[in-house]
Amino acid sequence: MPAECEFESETLTAALQGRRPRQLDAELRAHIATCGVCADVAAAVSAVETLRDETRAEAVIPDSGRVWWLAQLRARREAAETACSPITAVQVIAFAAGAGFVGACFGATSTSFQSALRWVATHPLAPAHGLLAIGMAVLLFVIPVAAWLAMGRD
Repeated sequence: MPAECEFESETLTAALQGRRPRQLDAELRAHIATCGVCADVAAAVSAVETLRDETRAEAVIPDSGRVWWLAQLRARREAAETACSPITAVQVIAFAAGAGFVGACFGATSTSFQSALRWVATHPLAPAHGLLAIGMAVLLFVIPVAAWLAMGRD
């Protein structure tokens, strides 16, 4: 059986246009009946057309009003999320500042905490209050920034 046929493009065009065998001219109809390539093309296009018609009949297209309503809800939700992100950042910073203030008040009034700080300050492994400075930096800067970045990714 040959791999190509000179009437293949005509057969494909007729099949894609939806012309039935009785609508074709007698010469092309006779050729399709004898040529395996053109018969395969016509059968394949017919199967694809049938499948397309069945799929189209089963498709459920939502009402345009519902699509518009869902688009409006999504736009409002995205706008609210965009508006809330600076507020969340301010809340995280305010929480960090409050935690720092509470920690400072606790440190200033607790004698056992002050004695522990003196021990850390005089310890040979913590020169120039480095450990205390790192701890405060983590408390006041790194944790709020990490929380803000984590909330921004949602």
